[in-house]
Amino acid sequence: MKKTLCLLLAVLSAICLSACKDVSEEPELNRGYDSNFRVPDPEPMTAEDSAFVAAQQAEYEQNAK
Repeated sequence: MKKTLCLLLAVLSAICLSACKDVSEEPELNRGYDSNFRVPDPEPMTAEDSAFVAAQQAEYEQNAK
């Protein structure tokens, strides 16, 4: 019984110590990955969009004081 327990302990210790040998915390990046993305061309804001942004900025400035 004592031999079996010691053998089991040795096997479990070996498994635990060798299980996490080469852990990579971050995945490898593919080379040239940035060449596959295309950023869309910007579109000018309409008068409606400009009025909305101006109202948001005015409300922020009023409440920030």
